Amino acid sequence: MAKRPPTFRMRRLGAQLRKLREEHGLGLDEAADLLLMSKSALHRIENAQVTIRPREVNYILMTYGDVEADLQESLLGLAAAGRSKDWVKRYGDLAQAPVVGDYVRLEQDASALLAYQPNVIHGLFQTPDYARAIMSSLKRLYPDRDVDRSVAFRMARREVLEGANPARMEAVIGESAIRHQIGGPAVMHEQLHHLLDVSRRGNIVLRILPFEIANHPGADGAFSLLEVEAGSFTVCAVHSLTQVVFVDDESEVASYSVAFEELREASLSVEETRERIAQVLHELGTW
Repeated sequence: MAKRPPTFRMRRLGAQLRKLREEHGLGLDEAADLLLMSKSALHRIENAQVTIRPREVNYILMTYGDVEADLQESLLGLAAAGRSKDWVKRYGDLAQAPVVGDYVRLEQDASALLAYQPNVIHGLFQTPDYARAIMSSLKRLYPDRDVDRSVAFRMARREVLEGANPARMEAVIGESAIRHQIGGPAVMHEQLHHLLDVSRRGNIVLRILPFEIANHPGADGAFSLLEVEAGSFTVCAVHSLTQVVFVDDESEVASYSVAFEELREASLSVEETRERIAQVLHELGTW
């Protein structure tokens, strides 16, 4: 079992294995004896200090016994890492960090995404020039970032919505995102036309939350709900300027699901959304 920085998947898998052991009434010493491994080795697995492979997870589950089929499938999926593993092999060199971040890995593993973004166009819908303008505006915060590589990395992320088996995505975007002229009129002209094209794809639903909605549950900022296929779980990612905070407690995820439903209901219809984008293009004088 090779060491690597703990990912969200590893932490979730370790926590689930610890919970399963405790539900079977096994202490750490007793479980380690049963599994024919050292107590320290089992401790490292449960605390995400080592990578554990599907066959090793299967051995633990078989040894504990009496594990429901759905849970077994979920735990094996967590260990398998999903399609992000191949994606990272292709595009990981573009990342501006030693390892590709948890959010991007989970995003690539998702079968469905629900996203709320109040102030900018969602990253998966951005054009290269719009993404470059966003990243250039953060140059003082990230002076060492290679903007060209970062733009290429963001464009590669769009692969999750493309191909033979694309993820489904539903997004609610604040009206300010389509009106704020990030990068200037020419950049926004291209971006808004691209947004119209995106909105017509069969696997994507796009809605605008209009200015006239006075009260809504999105005032605290952007978040995403990712339905991760390999591992069979939903996680909420709360976005801020410098980090992404993951919420996987079922009751808290349910609260964000309700919030998204309310944002959906408050938003323009799909057709009204296209009309609003077209209206902004006319106002820009670039239609």
